[in-house]
Formats: sequence, C-alpha cells, structure tokens
Amino acid sequence: MTGPSGGEVHPRRPWWRRWWGTRAERRACRWLRRQGFTVIARNASCPLGELDIVALDGATLVFVEVRSTAGDDPSVPAASVDRDKQFRLSRMALWFRRRHRLQALDARFDVLAISWPLGGEPRIEHHRDAFAMAVADGMDG
Repeated sequence: MTGPSGGEVHPRRPWWRRWWGTRAERRACRWLRRQGFTVIARNASCPLGELDIVALDGATLVFVEVRSTAGDDPSVPAASVDRDKQFRLSRMALWFRRRHRLQALDARFDVLAISWPLGGEPRIEHHRDAFAMAVADGMDG
C-alpha cells in the first residue's frame, strides 16, 4: 500500500503481533550483544518501512531482520525472508546508510530466526550474510 507521500504504508498490526515482535527483537538484541555486536539502532524507521536492528560487527554494518514463531523449528521464520522482503530491506539499508553517512562501512544482511517452543527456552538461529543486496545501486550507492 502506498501513502500520500509515495512511501509504503504499513497497516496497523494487532496488539499481540506487536508484543510478539517486540519480545523477539529484545531477545535478539540481547543475543547479538552477547556475541560481541554493538546495537546502534532498533526499529529504525524510514519512508520505506522499518529496519528491525542495525548493529556493528567489528567494522561491518549489519542489518538484522528478526523473524520468530511459536514452535520448535527456527528454519520456518528464516524462510519467510523472501525475495520481496530482501528487496525492501535492501532499499531501507541504502536509505539508512545515506541518511547516517555510513557508506564507507562494509555492510551485510543477517537474519536472526527465533523459535519459541511451548514451555521451553527460545532457539536462535543466526544466518550471517543471509542474502546479497537486492537492488541495482548495491552497497556503494
């Protein structure tokens, strides 16, 4: 859906989806910090949508898409980052880099998939460099 300014408009999600997403993103940030990442932005909004987490892994700028589901298999939410989602994330990453003048940093896209089994601890699968830039400008644009 497109808004009056030409940007994408996201319909308001039900409260429980926002709660679920917020819980997963909090867990993802905690996990990334324990792995040595520095989280520099969470829910970074831009005219094209929202980036879940932007972090630094050493000198590399990492755009982290967080996906989660109830159940035991973290590959299910990871598989939901399809070509369309990769394209949108790529456009948002380019916007973020330009806006914050971070074009000089190397960058990559990671997917953090979290499964929440009933009564158990969440399982986290980290897909480093999950996909390449999906727009023609590339990371140098």
